[in-house]
Amino acid sequence: MAQTFEADIALIHIAGGAARLTSPPGTLALTAPRRTARGRGDDFLLLNLSLQSSRPVSPGYLDHLVRMAADAYYGTPGSVTSALREAAALVNDQLVDANQDESEPINYQGNLMSAVLRGKDLYFGQSGVGQVILVRPGAVNRLSSEEASERPLGISLAPHIRFYHFESQPNDLLILTTTPSDLWSDATLSGLATLDLEQAIDRLVAASNYDLTGLLARIVPPGRAGLQPSFLSATPSGESSPQAERSAQERFGTIKRSTRRFALSSYIAPLTRSLKSLTARTLTFLSQTLNRLAPGFSEPLHPDALSRQMLVGTAIAIPLIIVTIASLVYVRKGRREEFQSYINQARTSVMTAQTLPLDETSRGEWENASKMLSLAETYGTSSESQTLLEQVRLALDTINLVSRLDFRPLVSGGFGSDAMITGLAASATDLYVLDGKHEIIRHAWGAPERGYEIDTAFECLGTATISQELTTPIDFVLQPAPGALGMEGVVAIDEDGTLLYCAPDRQPAIAQLTPPDIGWGRIQAIDVYGDSLYVLDPVMNAVWIYEATGGFFSGVPQMFFVEEVRELKGAIDLAMAHDELVVLYADGRLDRCRRSLTGSTDDGGRIRVECDPQPYFQDERLGREPTAQIPGAVPVELDYSPPPEPSLYFLDLLSNSVFHYSLRLVYQGQFMPKEPFAEEISAMTLGPPNDLYLAVGSQVYQTRLH
Repeated sequence: MAQTFEADIALIHIAGGAARLTSPPGTLALTAPRRTARGRGDDFLLLNLSLQSSRPVSPGYLDHLVRMAADAYYGTPGSVTSALREAAALVNDQLVDANQDESEPINYQGNLMSAVLRGKDLYFGQSGVGQVILVRPGAVNRLSSEEASERPLGISLAPHIRFYHFESQPNDLLILTTTPSDLWSDATLSGLATLDLEQAIDRLVAASNYDLTGLLARIVPPGRAGLQPSFLSATPSGESSPQAERSAQERFGTIKRSTRRFALSSYIAPLTRSLKSLTARTLTFLSQTLNRLAPGFSEPLHPDALSRQMLVGTAIAIPLIIVTIASLVYVRKGRREEFQSYINQARTSVMTAQTLPLDETSRGEWENASKMLSLAETYGTSSESQTLLEQVRLALDTINLVSRLDFRPLVSGGFGSDAMITGLAASATDLYVLDGKHEIIRHAWGAPERGYEIDTAFECLGTATISQELTTPIDFVLQPAPGALGMEGVVAIDEDGTLLYCAPDRQPAIAQLTPPDIGWGRIQAIDVYGDSLYVLDPVMNAVWIYEATGGFFSGVPQMFFVEEVRELKGAIDLAMAHDELVVLYADGRLDRCRRSLTGSTDDGGRIRVECDPQPYFQDERLGREPTAQIPGAVPVELDYSPPPEPSLYFLDLLSNSVFHYSLRLVYQGQFMPKEPFAEEISAMTLGPPNDLYLAVGSQVYQTRLH
């Protein structure tokens, strides 16, 4: 089965050089509540919020904001990143509103660090100053964006958020905090890997010169997470003392809500007498009036017939009804006025943009129109707003080189109602699917034009014999003909270096890769180019090359990087782009390296590896500067498209779309579905002649690129 992890949590609260037992303000660790939006039920959420202001910030205000952010996250359907963005947007709106109060300038600037554990995937978001630290044995990874640090919440209408993604492993140690990135040294952090959470907190406190809040999390297998972190020693009898219980409640933020009872009898008696007198006069007047209008009603009304409870209820109900009616009228009128105000501002921006060229010079007006329409949608919609929204979207798509394409589902009903596709491989007539949840590789044959049919006779991962010899598959790729089985097929690898070869109408074959002399650290990804298998092991800072004999990859591996050890920590994917190795990192950076042989092997030729010292993503549109990462994207997968138009494609977790770059890393465009997918894209692959395949849930979608 697909791996699912949990987390042990410790709260970090340091002030005056010492750990505090009180719960850190603005800090939450939450499992999903009973009722959540679609897609949120399995998410474990971590939040850490801090505020800078011209006056002291109340801890209660921080707790209020972070609780609102959590509610927004669990109430937003769709992808993890869209829900995190909604949570950040809500906090940003609160701070912007507070900063616009001219009577009392506050100048709030918010720093929000968020993390979500779903299954084995870790998603992080950064708005303002903050960092995520991932500690593994022998490795310390710091994730922090200078751009995000310079753009805190509360200073603009649209929040800026930088996303990161990691695949977690058991015993990973995470630190989430809104403090500067130079807080702790690598030596201090690397020593935390073997400590329990209590000892780790003590180590962090001793090495800290800042007052700070945050969270410390250790990833553990299912069922191993404690109900709450433990910082206190047990009493000798094994039972906790009342003092320890109180301290634990303070440390973990346990809140008991007290209730008050008011003695109402002293207020009811005089109120009843006044109401009775007023009601009596009113009823007498009504009785006399009715007798004049309708003489048949000769029986007078008796005020004393009304009970004291009814009189009190009447006194409470009548003002409430009046206030409710007035509020509804006011709110309805106010909502209409607010809606129309935003529509008018959007229309003005559109008219201004239409006087400018459809390029970077008009981008600001189109984006402002988009913001105004988004605000208007919070109050309602109209035919005019929908027309303006479509006009703005088309204009921004043109400026951003976005193509919205029709993606068609390939298999009726998908690959199983509860399947979770985590890998794809495709040829002209064959489609291979890795169902990570059930650890099954399926095969479907056909063509995009007429659809695909699942090959029920296909034998591969999922049969009893194979499942015993191969553990959880890490990656799988297409192996061109003749391959190991005499025809085109796929090869999969597990964490131990076991290879599984599968092809239609063939019995699967299993072989074991010869481990490198230094052993395996962690196999992350593989690719096949020609007769060579490339294996990425970021823990050992290595890419290993295995040559094929009779289609089977075997023998002692060669190191791709022979002259110097490349720093590969954080590498998540690789692709062979003809003779060039391209490595993708979790923070969005790339490495591009070529390996060549000078002389001949018989004469003791020398292998040389040349890497691009600074591979920058480029954008030839006006005013765009080269960047080390794809702007505004969190790429999690990389694919290479061969000639006649060699290109690189990146699956973006943030926008649920695919970015297209040339081999020179020049931006070519972005591909999105016309109708947004209901779930995150979990896998991507390319197939001939120019087809793009995307996995969403249990279904695979295809479109042809132009």
